[in-house]
Amino acid sequence: MVDTSHAEDEVLIRSLIGLAAHLADEGEPDDYRVLYTADATWSFGGSTQHGADEIVAATRQRRAEGVSGPGTATRHLVVPLHVTVTGDTATAVSYFLFFGDTTGTPVVRVFGVYTDEFVRTPEGWRIRSRTSRAG
Repeated sequence: MVDTSHAEDEVLIRSLIGLAAHLADEGEPDDYRVLYTADATWSFGGSTQHGADEIVAATRQRRAEGVSGPGTATRHLVVPLHVTVTGDTATAVSYFLFFGDTTGTPVVRVFGVYTDEFVRTPEGWRIRSRTSRAG
């Protein structure tokens, strides 16, 4: 594993949170595999995806429905509020805004809080658990 300082770990985790938002808007569903551990969970709106395969499948479904992703005139804005690193694990809390634009004027469709748990892997930091709460 790469030996990094506490400050470097925090920067890497904040960057991973930002990459997740960017890939939601511009990436391909399979790109999510670089964000999450194979056994990750993601909970939002009463549903939970278990494992990277389910997370990727849910992303494909949102794309197919035109909810988010390239060509949908949507964007995620995520602001990590704090990151706590403890050895090879970490937690973060972030506020998010999800914008949509169907009339030429962007509007906030959803806002809320991400609570994330991370783990250091040989490939770098990965999200092990993400809970999304609207409001």
